[in-house]
Amino acid sequence: MRLIVGAIAACLCSGAVAQDAQPTETDWLEWETATGDWGGARTRLEDQGVTFSLNYTGDLLGNPTGGTSQETAYASGLYGSVVFDFEKLFDIKGLTLYAGASIQQGRDLSVDAIGNIFGVAEAFAGAVARLDQLYFEQSLFHDRLQIAVGRLAAGDDFATADSYDYYVSAAVNGNPTGILENFPSFTTPPYTQWGARVKLATTDNVSVVAGAYNADPSVQDDDMHGVDFRFNPQDGVLYLAQIGVSTNQDSSSSWLRGRYVLGGVYDSSDYAYLSDSTRTKSGNYGFYAIAEQMLYREAGGNGNQGLTAWATVVVAPDQQINTLPFSIYGGAYYTGLFDGRENDVTAVALYVGSFSEDLPGQSAETVLEINHRFQISKSTYITPDFQYVFRPNGGGIPDAAVFGFEASIDF
Repeated sequence: MRLIVGAIAACLCSGAVAQDAQPTETDWLEWETATGDWGGARTRLEDQGVTFSLNYTGDLLGNPTGGTSQETAYASGLYGSVVFDFEKLFDIKGLTLYAGASIQQGRDLSVDAIGNIFGVAEAFAGAVARLDQLYFEQSLFHDRLQIAVGRLAAGDDFATADSYDYYVSAAVNGNPTGILENFPSFTTPPYTQWGARVKLATTDNVSVVAGAYNADPSVQDDDMHGVDFRFNPQDGVLYLAQIGVSTNQDSSSSWLRGRYVLGGVYDSSDYAYLSDSTRTKSGNYGFYAIAEQMLYREAGGNGNQGLTAWATVVVAPDQQINTLPFSIYGGAYYTGLFDGRENDVTAVALYVGSFSEDLPGQSAETVLEINHRFQISKSTYITPDFQYVFRPNGGGIPDAAVFGFEASIDF
């Protein structure tokens, strides 16, 4: 660590007089981050191998009708990270260290007022400061093979899609609820586990990912703060494997881009029976499929303007231990729907989760979400959002209408 701190200081000092390296960009709306280039220091640090990032995201939502009560709740998270490129810093080819931390606060409207399983606020992740990811990654064979070891979030590499980012609901933003609910040791940022992950790009369009993680759901407890480093694989190991195919990713391609993913998950932990929590069953498994396909691209645009559709299916067949044995998610979004707003995104989605037959009185929950992301600048957006929750938790709770917005800024 002293070597890393010294390297940062050297990077800053080496460019202290190089003010001509500062970007000439003066329009804040065009800055990649809200704090700019720090007088050129940010670029100098990145050139020398140290990259900082900081993001604040908040969700303000309320349910004027339905649910168990009518309330308003705010949830937010401040996420910071630093990446050390050891090739630039110490001439160790292909080695990178990732470190992150976060501060969450606020309330969960779904828990406090609606009682549904598809959380309406993706920004909610408890009310605590915690250490986030902390891991090394080694890239080999011209970056075709990447091996990561340390404190990892499985949700960064498995069962995720770019399309999910445009939604405020936690049904998909992050990872599908069907994965998180049925496999509680599958963590999504800011929660992490000890683990190892391998990525292999077999061709320019096909990639394979496999990982193994310590299966300990307690790491998500607020009182752990992300610094409980216990390693207890004897209690269970979470295994994941995924294959993905990407097509026509070059915006200059005459064909429309797409991405298709198939994945599987197995957890060797003991799971309690839904019908009798005193009994347990060893092992749980499931599968997921994700499809993203651009359907229409505007001529003469930046390559991103147009209509994209997506769909996700999650299956965890064992109804004795899985709350949501089957769930399906789908939607579409249009980038640049309105003239003069080329970077705005208009999105709609539907989420359906079918409850286990061993949960009497619970059938299925369905959520409709509609929103529009106003891209204020490259670093900042505001998303007014509407969600309608049909049959919260699959039972007799009154349908809930949810209104609000999400705001996010990259510093």
